[in-house]
Amino acid sequence: MSTSIQLDGVTVLRQGRKVLDDVSLAIPASETLSLLGSSGSGKTTLLRVVAGFVAPHLGVVRLGDALVTERGRIVLAPEERDVAMVFQDLALWPHLTVHGNLAFGLDGKKVPRTERDDRIAAILARVGLSGKERRHPGELSGGERQRVAIARALVLDPRAVLFDEPLSNLDVGLKQELLALFRELLGERRATALYVTHDPREAQALGDRTAVLDEGRIVHLGRIDDLRSRPDLPFARMILEALG
Repeated sequence: MSTSIQLDGVTVLRQGRKVLDDVSLAIPASETLSLLGSSGSGKTTLLRVVAGFVAPHLGVVRLGDALVTERGRIVLAPEERDVAMVFQDLALWPHLTVHGNLAFGLDGKKVPRTERDDRIAAILARVGLSGKERRHPGELSGGERQRVAIARALVLDPRAVLFDEPLSNLDVGLKQELLALFRELLGERRATALYVTHDPREAQALGDRTAVLDEGRIVHLGRIDDLRSRPDLPFARMILEALG
């Protein structure tokens, strides 16, 4: 079952600088929110706060009704949050097969072997990787590795999925193909998702809504096309030019 994500007054300091500055954000269950911003705007830090890897100096984080982070204290550890993450570098285990990469998290949850293998077979079929269970990541194309990463996240049936610019190194055609797949899979599973990107086209293609982050603050939240009526906002012109 998916969950809502709520941040209230989240501030993160690094060497005296506010990486996140009083960020409040509500993502309803089953929504996909794109988080758009330039390099250094705080996107990945916000994602890591939700995941539980970073404790904010101020503010709280909730997953559904559960308080998971409060004022510099991790209340619920990352492994207990039932949140999956797709990293920019994918972070696949190179010494494990495709099946092994997907089995790793399920074994950690003590899923029975028969159920584990059935779930792996089903998600690999869904992402178009049936028959490649015994291959290692180094034997796959870039697009296939991306499919393994999303399959590894979704096979866990997480309450939410966090994406940290997973398509940044792919060409435009492959990005479009994988964005369509992501959208279909998230919709089928009614998963809550937070998708971090610096590419307005990705944000528009995947997000139900888009939050624009600038210097640690959310300066826009809503439909990305609404920026056409707010050309005064930071990066609005650049975003709209990228969309064409």
